[in-house]
Amino acid sequence: MKTKRLMATLLTLSLTASIALVGCGKKPVAAPETKPGDASAVKMDKSQFLNGYLQAEPKSLDPSIATDKYSTETLVNCMEGLTRIEQDKDGKDVIKPAGAEKWETNADKTVWTFHLRDFKWSDGKAVTAQDFEFAIKRALDPKTASTYAFILFPLKNAKAYNSKKAKAEEVGIKAIDAKTVQFTLDKACPYFLDLTYFKVMYPQREDIVKASGEKFGTEANTMIYNGPFILKNWAHQSKMEFEKNPNYWDKDSVKLDKLTLSILKDEAARMNSLSSGVIDYVLADKTEWVERFKASNKFDVSTFNEPSESYTYFNQKNKYFKNAKIRQAFSLAIDREQLVKVIYKGLAQPAYGWCPPTLQIGGKDYREKVALEPVKEFKAANPDAKKLLIEGLKEIGENPDPAKATFSYLEAGTDAKHRETAEYNQEMYKKNLGIDLKVEYVDWAIAQKRSDAFDYQMTGVAWTGDYNDPNTFFDLFMTGANQIATGWSNPKYDNLIKEAANTIEPEKRTASFKQAEKILLVDDAVIAPSVYRVKNNFRAKYVKNVMSPLFGANDFKYTYTEGRK
Repeated sequence: MKTKRLMATLLTLSLTASIALVGCGKKPVAAPETKPGDASAVKMDKSQFLNGYLQAEPKSLDPSIATDKYSTETLVNCMEGLTRIEQDKDGKDVIKPAGAEKWETNADKTVWTFHLRDFKWSDGKAVTAQDFEFAIKRALDPKTASTYAFILFPLKNAKAYNSKKAKAEEVGIKAIDAKTVQFTLDKACPYFLDLTYFKVMYPQREDIVKASGEKFGTEANTMIYNGPFILKNWAHQSKMEFEKNPNYWDKDSVKLDKLTLSILKDEAARMNSLSSGVIDYVLADKTEWVERFKASNKFDVSTFNEPSESYTYFNQKNKYFKNAKIRQAFSLAIDREQLVKVIYKGLAQPAYGWCPPTLQIGGKDYREKVALEPVKEFKAANPDAKKLLIEGLKEIGENPDPAKATFSYLEAGTDAKHRETAEYNQEMYKKNLGIDLKVEYVDWAIAQKRSDAFDYQMTGVAWTGDYNDPNTFFDLFMTGANQIATGWSNPKYDNLIKEAANTIEPEKRTASFKQAEKILLVDDAVIAPSVYRVKNNFRAKYVKNVMSPLFGANDFKYTYTEGRK
């Protein structure tokens, strides 16, 4: 996703810490009950509301099929799973009890049992273990066509059911009783607990899903909610309006009465909205805005490295991009240092690998541990990208003159920022490959639909990790994952990712990911990474207690305002 933030000075959640939350054996362990900030110690504004934004409208709020970050930013505030990802008083990401008040695992960590607290849906009915079982089996049902089904494959028979090779009742999830849900895994999964706060594992009410039919998740009134807020109004392409959920189990911690998320696609509109007080916070990644906001002294700012990466991917069903050398040429033609300097003004890092520096494996930074920048090494050995392009054109029987070939880029955005980036790419490819790149500008949602239908040559997006493990980046490209429509499949790559998933030994997992990364970025050049993303988060000084976990979205459960004028 997608969809999905860490202050530069803060610590990230390590795999070791994640496992430590549940301990070993049968003894139930609950996470600490710390909460960020203490609203009772301050004088809050009488009227509690917050005005925020989304950069685009979610395609759907159906947790089984929602893939974009905009749905994540919405759902995290109106839905709740077994656990939550929060930040403690020191700013460290922690997994905390939510729908489940405690859990335990067996000695080999293949059976996880979660005990639900007394909590309700927004209509007052109890949330049950059956709601979790229904939701997960629905996501895995091949009829649902969930592109996030693969994230549930650690469950026993999950992949087989999704592939029509097993029955629903054989999947490793079971409602033991109304308040106990049990998961059985094929093998120990080092990141399983991290999945329990993710949207595809949110509970769903079977009666609501069936009553809403195909409209489920497309309108505010086609869903029911169990999180801090209720989505009351969805004015498409305009705004989403939320109210505090009076039936939320932890409602006393929720201070905001109203939350509004306006759909602001244009970057300048977002920045001007913060300046004029229309919205209360914004992410800024242009130097001019960063400097302006800092100079105003009206905002608190945090700079953070996202577990996110921008990249280009290629349609391998296309006559040009079915050739590996042509894909390699386009990757090598990207001048990543200049891209960071000219377009991002230093607010990004050149990306020569796939997994961003923020992700950890065995409690250590993956990029440091793997000690490899595969694209940089390949570029050093092949300094002439145009030569590779010519060789590729010859191999497919096309005119070897790059200027005679027709290459097009589907740009997923129409605002000034997207146009600036696309125009820079045109110049870069003209200089380094000798081609005249055509660019087609469409809205993000349209670009996604066309990509899924293979109606493109090359396009670019950003992927944000869903949990703190390299697997959240690498499993996207396993055969059958169906997240990124490239038309590529490689059994060797699949086996390497399976090997990494089937052991909890950090050294073995690192070795498998290292080999897989070389296949993905160099040997087969499935994608061309460009930058690791760095963002500046500006908030009005009167906005307090917004949580922005590394592997989450802006979470307003504890947010309040103090001193709004």
